Amino acid sequence: MKLSRADRRTMAAVIAAGAAMMLCFAARSTAMEPVCRLPSPPAGTEAREPGGVDINTAGLEELMSLPGIGRVRAQAILDDREENGPYRYPEDLIRVKGIGEGILEDILDQITTGGYADAQNTGG
Repeated sequence: MKLSRADRRTMAAVIAAGAAMMLCFAARSTAMEPVCRLPSPPAGTEAREPGGVDINTAGLEELMSLPGIGRVRAQAILDDREENGPYRYPEDLIRVKGIGEGILEDILDQITTGGYADAQNTGG
C-alpha cells in the first residue's frame, strides 16, 4: 500500500509524539531525572555570590548602585519587572531596553534573582 505525502507526514508526527511520551514516562519511572523538566540555568548562573542585588526585589536606589545603571535604566528594570514578571536568570535583564551585553557583563557577578530560577525548576 502506497501512502500519500500527507499521510506519511501525519504518521511521522504520530510516531514522534508517541516516542516522546514513552521517553517521558520511562524517565519518570526510573532513577533518571525527568526529561520534561524546565531548562537548567545558563552555565555559571548558580555560582553567583549570595548578597548580590536581587533584581526581583530591588528598588530604584539599589538598582542604581550597579555600575552603568542610572535612574533611567533602573526605572526601566522596574517597569519591565512589573510588566513581564520576575526575572528567572540574571541574564534575563537583556530584555530591558537600554541594557545590552556590555552592561550585563559588567554587572552579572553583582546581581541575583534571589533563587527564583531554583524555585521554578521543580516540575516535571
